[in-house]
Amino acid sequence: MSLKRSVSAHSDPPPPATDGVRPISVWVVIAAWTVPALLTTFETMMFSRTEGHPIALWRAFLGGASGWYVWAAATPLIAQLARRFPLRLTLRSQLRGRIRWRSIAVHVAAFLIVDLTASVVWAAAATWVRPVRFVVALGNWFIAALPFAVLVYAAVVSIFYSIVDRAQLRVRERDAARLAQQLSEAQLASLRMQLRPHFLFNSLNAIMALVRGGESSRAIDALELLGDMLRVTLRSGPSHEVPLAEEVAFTRRYLDMEQLRFGERLRITFDIPPDLLDAAVPLFVLQPFVENAIKHGILDRRRGGTIAIAATADGATLRLSVCDDGVGLAPGWDDRDAGGSGLANARTRLLHLYDGAATLDVEPGPGGTGVAVEIALPYALARREDRVESPAAREALPASTPA
Repeated sequence: MSLKRSVSAHSDPPPPATDGVRPISVWVVIAAWTVPALLTTFETMMFSRTEGHPIALWRAFLGGASGWYVWAAATPLIAQLARRFPLRLTLRSQLRGRIRWRSIAVHVAAFLIVDLTASVVWAAAATWVRPVRFVVALGNWFIAALPFAVLVYAAVVSIFYSIVDRAQLRVRERDAARLAQQLSEAQLASLRMQLRPHFLFNSLNAIMALVRGGESSRAIDALELLGDMLRVTLRSGPSHEVPLAEEVAFTRRYLDMEQLRFGERLRITFDIPPDLLDAAVPLFVLQPFVENAIKHGILDRRRGGTIAIAATADGATLRLSVCDDGVGLAPGWDDRDAGGSGLANARTRLLHLYDGAATLDVEPGPGGTGVAVEIALPYALARREDRVESPAAREALPASTPA
């Protein structure tokens, strides 16, 4: 038992079963080795002409190219040996100063077998093409050309490792892209879960205010609206985008509940063209800014205020706006220094969903009163299965009618 542990602790892990390399076509291998075959044929013809004994092209090709196709046939075997007995040292082996003697021995043996076989074929072809003894030709091809053959074998192994590296790089890039997508989905889900309890607590606070004021009937109505909103949030599924119609309907339910609390002090207008109701928008993109408009702009004003929600399309850009005529921004206010999580949450969600193609601007409202929030994002239609198709569902979405 201890021996097995000792061996496994000091041995390199076996190579992975797959390295992402796609099988190379046989014709590609043959075509690659045809290049040196043609060069050798040309060299043979030139030498024969120089010696005054020109030979036919087909004879020169047979005598000079035959051995290269032995290398072509051996290429898959060399690749398999390079995979099974790697010559490259791992980082662990380098740190320990280990040398892969077994791999070196296997490749030396493979090289000698392949080179000797190719030399025999070349020598046999040479004796048929020109008057030369087989032993002399074999010595010329095997002994004299040995250093060059070593370079050829090393080139085959190096090219194989370069192909493996490129394939593994593609696999790593694909895995990295998939992990980045999963991370982005997880971050979006986390941001989305932050919104749910936030709006829930604010809604419960509004209902508690009605209860303390003795307005039981309004509190019951508010609870019914809250139940509708919770059903929407639980039914929304994993998608991070919804049709604009659904987002406006959700926001309207929230405003209906707030109107039970504020009454005529809270005035709302919608300006949503019907042809934009199927546009895809982030889930809960409007509600946090409507909530901020009520909390920071209208809550402490005796006469209340107005919140205007609008949507427009500018070519390939969809613009959503939430404006109020409340107390406005504090002097020197900068959204980068804002303490609330709603604005940072919205910016982060837009960044993950649209990769910098969406913007969020918070500025003083028209005429310097109130606050205007504008969201610009790529205009695209929501998925067909998510669109609000029934007339009854669209009745709650007036284009330009006060709520």
